[in-house]
Amino acid sequence: MSRALHLLLEQLDGQERQAAAEVGAAQLRLQQLEQQQQTLSQYQRHYCQEFQHRGQQGLGAHQFGHFQGFIDKLEQAQRQQLQGVQQARQQLEKSRGAWMAVRARKQAIDKLLEREAARKQLEAARQEQKMLDNLAIYRFHKKNI
Repeated sequence: MSRALHLLLEQLDGQERQAAAEVGAAQLRLQQLEQQQQTLSQYQRHYCQEFQHRGQQGLGAHQFGHFQGFIDKLEQAQRQQLQGVQQARQQLEKSRGAWMAVRARKQAIDKLLEREAARKQLEAARQEQKMLDNLAIYRFHKKNI
């Protein structure tokens, strides 16, 4: 049983490393998407400010339509980016859950192996004590004969 548990532990160790790598990749992806969202938001604010500035100076219908169309496209891009960020967050949570599950299984096997080792050590100590007791009894009887 112990050999099988050690093999299982090695397998779970590999799975844990893989799951941890996936968590790291998911975190990086989320950070990148959040940065892109922030950049897009800043660009949109800047463009809206430019629109207001030019509007105060007077815009023709064509220019107004161009600005408004581009602002609409930026808003659509913002919504898509936000959706991507939300999906990345969900993926990160899913990856974390998978990592935690593997880690919990690994810890359970570790604990089982520790208990098995402690049980074996206790059994060995009992065997040694029994042997010492038998030796003491033997010497006592040999001395009295």
